Amino acid sequence: MRLTQLHSLPFLVACALVMAIIACDGTTPPPKVKPVTLPADTFVEVQPMEARSILEAKRTASAGQRVAIIGRVGGSTSPIVSQRAVFTMVDASLKSCAEMGEDHCPTPADYCCEERGSLANAMASVSLVDANGVPLAISLEAEGSIKPLMLLVVEGTLQPTSDHSFNIHATHLYKVPNDPLASKIK
Repeated sequence: MRLTQLHSLPFLVACALVMAIIACDGTTPPPKVKPVTLPADTFVEVQPMEARSILEAKRTASAGQRVAIIGRVGGSTSPIVSQRAVFTMVDASLKSCAEMGEDHCPTPADYCCEERGSLANAMASVSLVDANGVPLAISLEAEGSIKPLMLLVVEGTLQPTSDHSFNIHATHLYKVPNDPLASKIK
């Protein structure tokens, strides 16, 4: 057993030496990470085509179709995914605790006052994606683009799913002006 340990020591030293030479030869610089930014036309000043409620779009739209929906960013305590351009929206017909004038809820974007089944039926998932359909590696909330409970119109393509969820690959976002909840959005 001792003989095996002695033979493996030179092998390990040789491997470490080769790795050090490869790492230090300086011929291949480390890849530069290009910072991800949103396309310039993501946020638009004019409301996209006629926006429908999430509930109506769920009843009438089919996979692959261009859609425009209106709703509030919400549906959970953290509706905006950190480090990815993904968020959930809730149909504007549902009321968050902030709209009810109640201060008992520390996270009104989770719609805790709504029945869970109604909430799930009134939700949509939105992603801003690259050319390969992969969500952009950017935090929409951290960079200040959107906030929980913000009223938005989202235009994009409804994605096919096997679990009957409602997922949109967005191309345009429109912040609805004169939102009555604007003063309560943190």
